[in-house]
Order: sequence, then C-alpha cells, then structure tokens
Amino acid sequence: MFEILKNYGILGIAIAGLLEATILPIPMETISIPVYLSSEKNIPYLVVILIFFSTLGSAIGYFFWKELGRFIRDKYSQKKILIKLKKLYEKNIFLTILSSAFTPIPFEGYVMVAGILGINFKIFILGAIASRILRHLPQGIIVYFYGERILNNFKAYSIGIILIFICIFIIKKFNLLNKYSKKGNI
Repeated sequence: MFEILKNYGILGIAIAGLLEATILPIPMETISIPVYLSSEKNIPYLVVILIFFSTLGSAIGYFFWKELGRFIRDKYSQKKILIKLKKLYEKNIFLTILSSAFTPIPFEGYVMVAGILGINFKIFILGAIASRILRHLPQGIIVYFYGERILNNFKAYSIGIILIFICIFIIKKFNLLNKYSKKGNI
C-alpha cells in the first residue's frame, strides 16, 4: 500500500494525509519524504496538500470517534478516570494536540481521544492545523533545500550514528547498574 501511495505523488500525498489522522499508524515521513525527493520542484505544493488533507483527516477522525465514542461516554461518563481525563484534556486541548507533532505517539491516538471525549472542536482543529504545520513544513523545507545531500549523508553516517547511540545506551545502563550495585540494591 505504501509503495502505491508513494508512486501516486500528489494523489498519494493527499490520501496518506487524509489517512494519517484516522487509520495510518506509520510515520507519514515514510511516504512524504520519498514523494518530495521524487518531485523536488513541487515540494511547496506537496507540503500544502499534505497539511490540508492531514487537517481534513483530523476533522473526519474527530467526528468518527465522537460518534463511535458515544457508547464509551454513555457507559463510563460518571467514572472518575474519564471525568479526570476529559478535564485534563480540555484544560490543555491546544497544547496537547500541538505537542502531538513531536511525540512518538501516533497522531490518530490524539484524534481518537479528542473525539471520544467530545472536546471543543474549534480548539481541537486549531491545534491540529498548527501541529500539522509544525510537523510537515520543516520537513518539506529541509528536503527542498538539502534533500539529496541529507539523504547521501544519512546513508553514509547512519551506521556510525546508530553505533554511537548504542554505545551511549550501554554506558548509561552500565553506570546505572554500578550506581545500584554500590547501594546494595542489586
């Protein structure tokens, strides 16, 4: 499916953007960056299309989960955890949705919770627009100006970078184990 979306260029970006907020649990970059690289002169246009359709998908996902979530809200509306979660979400709707651009949690998870809880749609959609711009615009700019060079450097240095991260992880783990062993906790 992903290869098909990549091969369809503008249509693939539009479909993937629409699906990103609903049922596409993989990073959008796996589709958008190859399409950007295959059509570098159209990147600004492709980014706008991706942001628009991703925002449209957010709205569709919100209303889908709001309708589907009616059962959950009816059944658990008096449960303390659902009330607390809704208050917490409503208190920070914009920032929560905005921060989704930077978290490893798939965006559709944020959309699902917002819809199920029935949070304020206007604030949700503003947060969705801002988060999609923050997520996709910098990638488009970077690929537009440095696409092939970054790709070539990434290929050349990726093994070294991975090895450095593994070494840092092992060193931190080892230091943490030593710290606990000195306290007699192991």
